[in-house]
Amino acid sequence: MRRWIVPAAVGAAFLSCSSGAASPAQGVASGIYGGDLRSDHAFEAIDSATEGLPNSTRVTARMRLRKSVAVARIRISTAGDRVGIAYDAKAPITLWIGEEPVTWKLTDVLVFEVSARRDGDALAIRFRGEDSDRTTTYRTVGRDLEEETTMIVPHVSTPIVFKRVFHREN
Repeated sequence: MRRWIVPAAVGAAFLSCSSGAASPAQGVASGIYGGDLRSDHAFEAIDSATEGLPNSTRVTARMRLRKSVAVARIRISTAGDRVGIAYDAKAPITLWIGEEPVTWKLTDVLVFEVSARRDGDALAIRFRGEDSDRTTTYRTVGRDLEEETTMIVPHVSTPIVFKRVFHREN
């Protein structure tokens, strides 16, 4: 398995060279996108799904899941089969569609194997962590970036599902 850990400077350089044009292969336009009020509430979906857990497990699960989805701004850059994604000021991720997962460290305890695949006109990013498996699908609709997320967590009986919309800023 090929593992890639991309230094922030290299990832930032890749992300800053975006042409802004949509890549026909993925159907996701490169650009910077900010949060929008038409979004589902991810935190509410997490809180609702973890409600029945024992208190000590619930608090930890909510904290970790919320931290993994807390995003106000997304920068996406596509070039052929290469995709760069940066969430807020977090370390950027550089992926190759259909290739082996790369290791991405959100925090010291939140480390994910991240992979990308095409899903029709959308781009699906999978984050596999020690205690969660999340697939987030991005699709460009006009100037908006629609995000649909499904999270599977071992202690939660049903998947956590939410949608968000980010509006293009550039």
